Amino acid sequence: MNNQLRDVIFSGIVSVRDRLLQLDSPLRLESGEPSFDTPKHIKEAMAKALVDNHTHYAASTGIKPLKEAILKKITEKNKISYIDGLDKIVVTNGGMHALYCTFQTILNAGDEVIIPQPNWTATGWMIELAGGKLVKVKLKPELAYRWDMSELESKITDRTTAILINSPHNPTGGVMTKDDYKALLAIAEKHDLYVVSDEAYEDIIYDQEHVSLGEVASDFSKKVQDKIITAFTFSKSFAMTGWRVGYTVCSSDDFADNMKKMILYSINGVSTPSQYGAIAALEGPQDCVTDMVKIYKERRDILFEGVNKTQFLTCETPPGGAFYLYAKITDAWDKSAWDLVNYLIDTYSMGSVPGDIFYDDEPSIRFSYACETSMIQKAIENLNRSS
Repeated sequence: MNNQLRDVIFSGIVSVRDRLLQLDSPLRLESGEPSFDTPKHIKEAMAKALVDNHTHYAASTGIKPLKEAILKKITEKNKISYIDGLDKIVVTNGGMHALYCTFQTILNAGDEVIIPQPNWTATGWMIELAGGKLVKVKLKPELAYRWDMSELESKITDRTTAILINSPHNPTGGVMTKDDYKALLAIAEKHDLYVVSDEAYEDIIYDQEHVSLGEVASDFSKKVQDKIITAFTFSKSFAMTGWRVGYTVCSSDDFADNMKKMILYSINGVSTPSQYGAIAALEGPQDCVTDMVKIYKERRDILFEGVNKTQFLTCETPPGGAFYLYAKITDAWDKSAWDLVNYLIDTYSMGSVPGDIFYDDEPSIRFSYACETSMIQKAIENLNRSS
């Protein structure tokens, strides 16, 4: 057996989910699974691809029409101006696969990667499976869950290879600013570091516009740009979690060449019909995304207000993006975060995730508002009943 895998722990989110699925009518606030169905025009495009017999092997890094649509999207929407050809775009089996292949491509054993604390745990395991070592830098609640950049720079050593960012952020909903990116890229330039930008929630953002790291990197040198790797996915924006389509963009020829090897020898290409659906997602009407985000914001506000009425939970600022609310557990709850999670399951069939899962060393809990609005409303009733 692979000795690395002996140390890997199954997701705590999955353990909560497995318990909830054994219950009648659970409240699914543990999962980042959009409650919406994939929009009709996307499903119709995939169905047409099947009828047209687009069911064979395709180029392992993605079909040309999808890459063309992605290039147009990142240039016009994300304002990433320095990607000079389709070969710099690699289509992956969802956002997780994009990150997994990225870390396998850029890391050697013992390389250090700076990550946010807290952060989605799966990314940490992907880094460690690639031989990397995690260096955690706390996000500051008083900065709306953003970094103090001087503190981040103080963590850099001669083994530091990359910095991971995720904005909007899972689990806190924090959103980085252009000034954050400028400071981060200056640090990356000074220390010759990769920056991996996970932009899975690029469209799930409130009260402001999403800014891609690559937009700000357009003002830096090609040397810096070549070390910016951006990972995107169709899963969250278009409620396409089961379709498994994501992609990376990076201007480096060396990265593109080696990333292609990772794709070839891991999946040999993404499902061809799914890629035709992804084209429709990018080229079709975008009001479906706008409508979903409007409802997410309504759910956010209900959950934020309700959580702050409890005695044992507090959340300082509404999440700026994604669909998670990250709350601190107050002294009114005198047990562990896991005890609170189990209490909510046992008492109310209600899902949540403890901050421990996200490398947090302070008592915290994450609720997802990707579920039905009625579940959010019922969850708030239950939380306030407990108080």
